[in-house]
Parts: sequence; structure tokens; C-alpha cells
Amino acid sequence: MYGLVLAGGQSSRLGQDKTVVVHEGRTLLVRSAELLQRHVREVFISCRHAERVPAPWPVIVDETERIGPAGGIITTLRKLSGPVFVLACDLPFMEDRFVTRLLAAREERPQGCVLTTWRLENSDFVENLVAIYEPEALPLLEKGISEGLYKLGRLIPPERRHCLTYTGEERRFFFNVNYPDDLRRLHGGTGDRA
Repeated sequence: MYGLVLAGGQSSRLGQDKTVVVHEGRTLLVRSAELLQRHVREVFISCRHAERVPAPWPVIVDETERIGPAGGIITTLRKLSGPVFVLACDLPFMEDRFVTRLLAAREERPQGCVLTTWRLENSDFVENLVAIYEPEALPLLEKGISEGLYKLGRLIPPERRHCLTYTGEERRFFFNVNYPDDLRRLHGGTGDRA
């Protein structure tokens, strides 16, 4: 099992590089990498600018044409021969227990499932950036991209996903920093979404 922290976005919605946002003494990127490092064999950072990544993590440069997170995952699955635990770089409240539970769920996934992930209860909202992608997910991702589909949620069919459910009370742990208002909530300590 490898870990992959996705840090290749342009942070255009936030208006600043989210990888260098500091929360509780660490950048969001370092926090995500350290979290994954406690659970997997080796952690890589997916990005477009290797010089911005702090040691000691090796970088996998996204070789696709700016197609979003799917590009970093596709590039990594092509390079590594094994499952990849993907974690976005902007999840300041994510905890070890969610990583551990997902790893355990992967061992129990039904045959044919190529994605083990989280889903918000009573919804169809899937956390594609807190997820484990099997090597067999690669052809599905590549096929979708070749058809012009770039949204991760549309690339892996529901029947090929194994989902754990998180509750409304647990939503704060999946809070991510995308917009200036999210940054204000982060520094305010709420991590709540309207």
C-alpha cells in the first residue's frame, strides 16, 4: 500500500497556495503526508512543481494535461505497482481513525471493487480524495478521461466502489479548504460548512 497526497491543484478558488497554509504549526501538506506516513509503506506527493515539496517525501509529477485530481491518480497508478491510498492535501481535521477504518474496509471489499472510500450518510456524496484506488481502477480512469469526463465521482461506477458511511456529526473531519471562507473557518476553528 502506497500513500499519495494530492497537491497539484492551482488553488485558484482559494486565491493562494493551499499546500503552504499553516494550521496548528504545520502546513496542510505536511500534516496530510505525516498522517498517511503512519499507515502505509511509502508516501508520495503528487504535484506539478517538485521544488515546492518539503523533504523527505518523493514527488510524482502529474504528467497529464491539467485534468484535476484524476491526473495525479492516473500518473501514480501507472508508476506504482500496488494500491494507492489517496488523500487531499487540504484536510486539516482528518484523523488516523478514518485512515485505519478505510484500510480495514479495503480488506473486506467485495470482488470487483476497485475503489474503497467514504460516503456521507443519506446522500450520494462520495469522498474520492480520501480513498484507496486499486491498480485495476486505472483502465476505468483512463477510459473516462478519454471520453472527456474529468470529475472523479463519474469515473468509477457505483458498483465498483466499496463505501463506508460517515455521519453528519463526522463531517467536520472531511472539511477541506477550497475557498477564502473555508480558510476563515479553519482559523476560527469551526471547520463547519453551511
